[in-house]
Amino acid sequence: MSLPLAIALGVASAAVYGTSTVVQHRVANRATVGTGAAAQAAGLLRIVRDPLFLLAMCGDAIGFLLQIGALATGEVVVVQPLVILLLPVALLVDYGYGGPRPRRADLLGCCGVIAGLAGFLVLLGTPPPGVPPSLTALAWTIAGTLAGGFLLLAVLHRCSARLRSATYGVVAGCFFGLLAALVDAASTQFADHGAGSLVTTGRGIAVIVGILVLGGAAIALTQLSFQLGNLGTALPASLLADCLAGIGFGAALLHEAIPVGPGRVIGYAAFLAAAVFGAFRLADPTHRSTSTPAPVSDRAGPPAL
Repeated sequence: MSLPLAIALGVASAAVYGTSTVVQHRVANRATVGTGAAAQAAGLLRIVRDPLFLLAMCGDAIGFLLQIGALATGEVVVVQPLVILLLPVALLVDYGYGGPRPRRADLLGCCGVIAGLAGFLVLLGTPPPGVPPSLTALAWTIAGTLAGGFLLLAVLHRCSARLRSATYGVVAGCFFGLLAALVDAASTQFADHGAGSLVTTGRGIAVIVGILVLGGAAIALTQLSFQLGNLGTALPASLLADCLAGIGFGAALLHEAIPVGPGRVIGYAAFLAAAVFGAFRLADPTHRSTSTPAPVSDRAGPPAL
């Protein structure tokens, strides 16, 4: 285990993801006409056929490999919060892509994200390695997370497009958070028992199946959330859910120890509040020059962050 290497790989992964996210949102935002179920399904088909989207997915694959390296050398509770750095990266990439120039409020949001994340990591320190989960714990956690996520989507499927976009983002973020814990479990299984154990043992098979199902569902939900609104609705919800779910699953499923105490809990809450403020400030389009966006089907320019 190497904490500096894990953090470096996690930051690199967030940078790649941030670049890919801007490109994916541009494609998704122009692919759907209307917000009905049929329009969303047709838009999703157009998205996956777009060469630019396929190129962005290659970027996601690189980001995922970097994240695997980070999780293999560090704990989930340390690595997964780094994903929120995707927002400052996306801001800069969007500007380079022809988007609006970052303003003072954007820089304030960047400071909130970076300061909140840095404070959390300093307060967390270097947690000891976790314990591999049992097959029963894996099965119940994967099944419960999938069932809870899709139940929430079913309950809110008639709500406004903005709320559904945020809900898609939250559920996708929770799936990504659990996915990170499963990747960490797979790396431990590989290191302790070899690659063959991932396809010959119940625990290994459960981990691989969970990664495939959760990964596919999270990617699809992310694209649907992008179709329903701008990044200011979907992306912060997804990233914050991803960070919190990663920390929660790392602690509960992998038994990664998080130092607690009155002072630390207050500190965690304060740093989380700073990161939440920065995340929504960065992705809030109301203060940007694109604050009055055209309908989704008419957008030809870069997405508003």
